[in-house]
Amino acid sequence: MKNKFKLFGLAVLVTAIVFSFAALSLAGCDTGGDPTDPALNGTWVDEDDNTLVFDNGAFVLSGNYNVKGTFTTSGGSITLKPTHAKGNDEKWYTKAEAIAVGATEDDQRLLFSPVTNTYSISGNTLTLNAGNKSATYTKQ
Repeated sequence: MKNKFKLFGLAVLVTAIVFSFAALSLAGCDTGGDPTDPALNGTWVDEDDNTLVFDNGAFVLSGNYNVKGTFTTSGGSITLKPTHAKGNDEKWYTKAEAIAVGATEDDQRLLFSPVTNTYSISGNTLTLNAGNKSATYTKQ
């Protein structure tokens, strides 16, 4: 079980970095009381073929790592709340299941902690901002 989460732990670090980029929001967007920005709905792919799928408050991040959960947007920010992470065995794990198979406290914190950041959408381009770093996704 520990070996499963050693590799899983490496994916955790990458996931944490991506969450920093993937935590999105449309500055100045008024969603009319909707807790999510409908402009995010759809499939977005970056230059490394990592994919973000947004669907009315649910998200799936896939590529070299896989995490899914819920998201909300408000006042130019998006908050991603991961509920599941995919292990090396291709199974989706909840936090409790990850703990049961040996996820460390660091794994748990990195995989299942909510993240809030900013984003912008221009045409079919989504730019994700985390501090002084950004990533660009194209809508498919």
